[in-house]
Amino acid sequence: MGELDGIPVPSSQRGLEVIALFEKEFNEGNLVFRVAMDEKDEIIACAGGLMREEYVFPLSEEKSKFGWVIAVYTMPSHRKRGLASRLVEEVCGWLKDQGAERARLWSSSSARGMYEELGFRTMMDMEKTL
Repeated sequence: MGELDGIPVPSSQRGLEVIALFEKEFNEGNLVFRVAMDEKDEIIACAGGLMREEYVFPLSEEKSKFGWVIAVYTMPSHRKRGLASRLVEEVCGWLKDQGAERARLWSSSSARGMYEELGFRTMMDMEKTL
């Protein structure tokens, strides 16, 4: 995502923090990963799902369960074969089974069309660089 949209590469310290967070969430049953493997049993694509409970909007009265679709990646030599779509759909199924009412994600500009084909829609938040 970063190489296309100018998102900075995280520091090694931040990488370790994310690994620790993933381990914690996995151990608590809030995180799942799905992978696709090639004929050499090497991972060629992945997608994760992370359960959360938050307010839908700032003035909502009750929290609701929702899921984040995270860490979606396909090796360049295996792209345009539907791997990411299938993995995201599997992750969304898991999130639904966990009680999520909706799924969110951050998309690179190049993947936006794929997510729209899967039923994701642009939300209303906006951003301004300061």
